[in-house]
Parts: sequence; C-alpha cells; structure tokens
Amino acid sequence: MSHARFFRYIQDAPWYADFLQPVLDELKSLPPGATVLDMGTGAGKLIAMGQALPDVQWEGADVDAAMLAEARKRPALRHTALHHLSAGSTLPFTDARYEAVTFCSVLFLLSDPMPLLEETWRVLRPHGFIVALTPSGSGQSRPILRNQIGWRFHNWTWFVWRQMTAAAGQRWGQQAPLAAFARRHGATYQKQAVFHEMATIEMVFYGERMPV
Repeated sequence: MSHARFFRYIQDAPWYADFLQPVLDELKSLPPGATVLDMGTGAGKLIAMGQALPDVQWEGADVDAAMLAEARKRPALRHTALHHLSAGSTLPFTDARYEAVTFCSVLFLLSDPMPLLEETWRVLRPHGFIVALTPSGSGQSRPILRNQIGWRFHNWTWFVWRQMTAAAGQRWGQQAPLAAFARRHGATYQKQAVFHEMATIEMVFYGERMPV
C-alpha cells in the first residue's frame, strides 16, 4: 500500500472524523459564502466532511501530489480546487483571499512553521482566522477506547496515529509557536483541549473575532 493510500485509510477510519469535528465546529461561525483553505489537506477528509456546511466554499492545498490524487478520488471533492504546492515557496494565492485557513496535523511536523504562517496571514481577510488542530501526545487512552473509538477493526489505525504523533505533538505544545506568532502580530489567540485531551485546537484571529 502506498503512503498516500495508507493515510487515506487512516482518514477514513471512524475515529478520525471525531478527531476533525472540532475544526468544523469552529467554522460554523463563518459568514455565508466564506472561503476556507485547508492546508496540508492530504486525502481531503476535512473538506469532504465540510460539505455539511452549505454556505462554505472550500479549497485544499498540499505539497504531496500523491495525497492530492487520493483527495481527487472523493466524489464530494469533484468540484473543489486542490492546489499542488512547492515546499518552502510562497503561497500562490492573492492577498486577503480566505476567511479561514485550517491546519489539521500539519504545523507540528514542520521544522520552522513561521514562514508558512506568515504567508497564511497574508492570504487571510480582515476578521479571518487560522485554525490549527494538533495531536497533543497526552490524554487518557481508556476513555476514548471505551466511549468513542470502540474496538471496530478499522480503528486499529488510531494506535498507529498515536504512536506516530505523540513526540512531535508534545514538542509543539511545549514550544507554543502559534501563540508566539499571535503575539508577534498583536492577534487574539485561543487554545483548548479536544478529542479527550489527545489533541489541541488553536485559533489566531486577524482582528476582532466575528460574532457568532
């Protein structure tokens, strides 16, 4: 199995939708017609789930062409713009283009996320925001296994995810680069634990947060 197909297999496990849901909950406050860019979209699971937000227009971007090929196989993404990026380059998007930019299990994998965050800031519209969902490397396994994941076969991928992300997730939480980025821009920053404390969701607001 190729790496792209394997990660799509992980994204399509029942538990992964629960992992992503807090991001979609934050996007419910967007105004009608808002455009969201999902950075590091991979096999496109967040965008596929995001079709439940009828007034949101989605775009996805990734540096991995094979992952984007998997995303394009999803019927829900048939009419979604999926952009293949060059690693380390500026984003090929105009200024102030998006109401929100999402990062799901992306930023904590980068040795230096600041250049990408600066580019993300450039393409955000006033009152837009960044949403970053990151594994925390902590939390209790037993409650999530008993109450949320269960022992269905496809959910064995959760153990792989947990093992692969724990160390980098803990390091991200200790270093807190997104909070530092927000301070640099004088932006509002919010953070909370989600997914039985096995992940954190962080938000940085460009200007005042729009009322819900």
